[in-house]
Amino acid sequence: MRVNVLLGDIDSSIIRSDIVVAIDVLRSSTTILTALANGAERVIPVSTVGEAFKIGGGNSVLLGGEDNSIKPSLFHLGNSPLEYTRDKVEGKTIILYTSSGAKLLRFLSLFSKKVLIGALINSSALVDYLVRQGFNNVSIVTAGKIGQPALEDVYCAGLIARMLPWSECNKNAEIAMRVSEMSIEIVKRARHAVELARLGLGGDVEYSLSPDKVGVIAGLVSSTGCIRLL
Repeated sequence: MRVNVLLGDIDSSIIRSDIVVAIDVLRSSTTILTALANGAERVIPVSTVGEAFKIGGGNSVLLGGEDNSIKPSLFHLGNSPLEYTRDKVEGKTIILYTSSGAKLLRFLSLFSKKVLIGALINSSALVDYLVRQGFNNVSIVTAGKIGQPALEDVYCAGLIARMLPWSECNKNAEIAMRVSEMSIEIVKRARHAVELARLGLGGDVEYSLSPDKVGVIAGLVSSTGCIRLL
């Protein structure tokens, strides 16, 4: 298996990949997986707040997400995974807008027929799925700006890469795997984690940085634009 890690950038390796994994640990990936694990029917990522309002409507649809870590006005839910409890989301469609992760998913769907959602909370289940499916070329893409990947996303990408039975990898994968060997306590002191804690969202950080909270696999199918459990 060849594993490529792309730190906020896209290159030709993604086109050659059998499967793409998108990671935004704090907090889009974690929120999506939690919502689906708690019974949400599907999650639809959108690129703007306006698009969310355009698609949303009806009793079975909830608007969720954040703009600069804050819930947009008139949205039902923010981007805290802890908000997406079964009593709120079971059977619902979630229209999700976030500053980084949702946009990344929409972008990646242009290059891959299926994009898997990766996070620390489903890392072992995701690795098991990738191995069982027999993928030979896996690309792991982190959210964030080129050259400015979030430490928690690099850590997660490296952890997943390290658990895979890889025989080849790119330089970024080597870097990410080394990062994943550091203490999780260091990751908790990274910039985004500290910002969330200052906003009173320290519980999100603790939950999002806890491996294997859920055992679900979710994928965005480009033809439908929807994320569902696989």
